[in-house]
Amino acid sequence: MSGSEFTEEFTVSGIPVSPGISVGKLFVISNEEQPVPCHNITLEQVPSEWERFENAISKTKQQLLDIQKQMAKNVGDSDAGIFEAHLLVLEDATILAAVKKQLAQRLQNIEHVYQHIISQYAKALANVDDPYLAERAADVLDVCRRVISNLISRNISLRDIITEPCIVVAHDLTPSDTAQLPRDLVLGFATHLGSRTSHTAIIARSMDLPAVVGLDPTPHLQTGLMAVLDGYHGLIIVNPKPETLERFKKEEQRHEQIEKELTKLHDEKAVTPDDRKIILSANIELLSDLPDCVEAGAEGIGLFRTEFLFANRPDLPDEQEQFEIYRQAARAVKPHSVILRTLDLGGDKLFTSMHSSTITNPFLGVRAIRFCLAHPEIFRTQLRAMLRASTEDNVKIMYPMITTVDEVREANRYLELELKSLRAARIPIPERIEVGIMVEVPAAALTAPALAEEVDFFSIGTNDLIQYTMACDRGNEQLAYLYEPAHPGVLRLIQYTIDAAHAAGIWVGVCGEAAGDVEIVPLLLGLGIDELSVGAAQVPRVKRVIRSLTYSEARQLAIEALSYRSVKEVRARLRALAQERFPELLEDIELLA
Repeated sequence: MSGSEFTEEFTVSGIPVSPGISVGKLFVISNEEQPVPCHNITLEQVPSEWERFENAISKTKQQLLDIQKQMAKNVGDSDAGIFEAHLLVLEDATILAAVKKQLAQRLQNIEHVYQHIISQYAKALANVDDPYLAERAADVLDVCRRVISNLISRNISLRDIITEPCIVVAHDLTPSDTAQLPRDLVLGFATHLGSRTSHTAIIARSMDLPAVVGLDPTPHLQTGLMAVLDGYHGLIIVNPKPETLERFKKEEQRHEQIEKELTKLHDEKAVTPDDRKIILSANIELLSDLPDCVEAGAEGIGLFRTEFLFANRPDLPDEQEQFEIYRQAARAVKPHSVILRTLDLGGDKLFTSMHSSTITNPFLGVRAIRFCLAHPEIFRTQLRAMLRASTEDNVKIMYPMITTVDEVREANRYLELELKSLRAARIPIPERIEVGIMVEVPAAALTAPALAEEVDFFSIGTNDLIQYTMACDRGNEQLAYLYEPAHPGVLRLIQYTIDAAHAAGIWVGVCGEAAGDVEIVPLLLGLGIDELSVGAAQVPRVKRVIRSLTYSEARQLAIEALSYRSVKEVRARLRALAQERFPELLEDIELLA
């Protein structure tokens, strides 16, 4: 290993996706792809090329099953299930049919044809506006790389090239790359691509590997350089000074102590010192998230994103498949409840067989409830599956992106039709099922009094509410300064929504990212929120915040915040309170100041 020409300490920033701190030498993996050969074939050679392809598919399937088995042994069945998506891609009938057709038409070798088809498929996924589906493009390319490697007998294992303890740095790591990292040698990893929702990030957390993605571009990360990888703050400190190493050692000890203290709250309720009770539940999108929710002490599921059932597949999940998934979730969290959100995707981000033409602005297009009402055959099948799962007696149903009373009434009409059908079939559906809506556009917040008369609860989706209120794309880094839940305009919409709900006698929750922001939580509490639903990892932290101040104090905080004119004033007041009551939860302490 080399890299001695760089001796000064320097820092590279990225996105933290798996917590922990590790110290070791960097091992930089080149991102240069070996070219896929391309040559013409004759019509007579097509059958033999297809036979080669079928053999490679079969070999790849066995490799993926072996990886899945090893993952299940090392970290459990739930996260090993990630590779089910890879297997679905590998055997996707639409893709295989396209490859077979193109092989005969193009008369080029199968490696080149397959790469062409898969690249188009991955590009379509990468360009959608749903982060979860966009991240699945990496899974598709991972499968493609493995199939092509088997076709031309390439060695693609990292186990043979990593021979000593190191921090891996790569342009990108596929899920299968990550799962096969030698755990006894790899101390952590960092990539230039990736996001918090990628399967690579999920596997890193499962393997308890510190990980950072989205690294700033730099030519100075070289194999052999000593570094600190900080998975809490998303940093790589290269050539760390002795005093830097000592600071990070103390920081790791601090985090370990914090986690130890937070685990003591597992069986405690999310209740203020003056007895204001908040339901603190968890958001999930995969059944594999359920163990984390239980371990964190969440009170049920406040948001089950059902979109994952429709991802990475050419066909629709049928009623029975959906029913089994929803029922498993309901049973797993009893006696607490699960809120099943109906499909929150647009026609441009569903699956291959329903891919539509490009939409100029999909954020303002046919998505969520609009899509469902435009495709009642899909919507009614999902509603029926949810209603069948409601026999567990702890299921609630929620419609996303509601903007009008008419949308709620139309959705409820379909719900009532399925209820009558199931009861006619003598399926024992509960007499009453709570139905709610997500308030995530200003129109819904401003008409909350009317909407509250139609449903049993509200759940405020702050991610989209902020985006639509501030007219800023939440994925645009240049507009990050506008994407702010503490903006007075956003706060007033939240307050108006809560007041309208309570006036109508219904409860209201928050399920967006703001619900897990420890600085924002006291403000939401003071605004009168009844429920918070957050990522499982945030549950203990949010519980700690709620138990740290009285409801009367939170009310006074909200009154003050609503009187401020700028985000800066609101944030300063929130930060001051956080530093006074729960400073250990503030993760952005400047370690290198």
